[in-house]
Amino acid sequence: MNLNQLLNLLNKYNRREQTLILGCGLAVVLYLLWLMVFVPIQNKRDQLLAANIASTQTLGRVQIAAAQIQQLRTAGASASTENISGLIDTTLRANGLAMSGFQPGANGEARVRLDRAAYGPLMQWLYEIEFKQGITVSDLSIVTTNEPGQVTVTLRLQKAN
Repeated sequence: MNLNQLLNLLNKYNRREQTLILGCGLAVVLYLLWLMVFVPIQNKRDQLLAANIASTQTLGRVQIAAAQIQQLRTAGASASTENISGLIDTTLRANGLAMSGFQPGANGEARVRLDRAAYGPLMQWLYEIEFKQGITVSDLSIVTTNEPGQVTVTLRLQKAN
């Protein structure tokens, strides 16, 4: 439809109806402009704002963890006086984990196996055993299981002298 046909169609109506039609047409065009331009921009802005907040929170957690690690390094990781098997068993139970196999070795070394261990508590235990108890993880093998969030772990630990 060209402009002349549109003007002829519009001339069929009186002045009041023409104004009403043009006003409604303008309202529809403004609504479509808002719907197709401003709403997607606002949604993208909201997504970026949420991503920024999540990144800021992650940065805060990392800074706290870094400060804790630095504090532990400054204070020196205290090696426990109890034997390595008792220390491993105690810390595992404190984190809701259980050994399925334990093989002591020479020079304060031990091999430990955990079957169907929850991944989150396992990572917390590994952090605790290394940074708080002064036991070094010298070999680590993690294998997924058929159960979501569960892993089988085999590791070799060495007690610091």
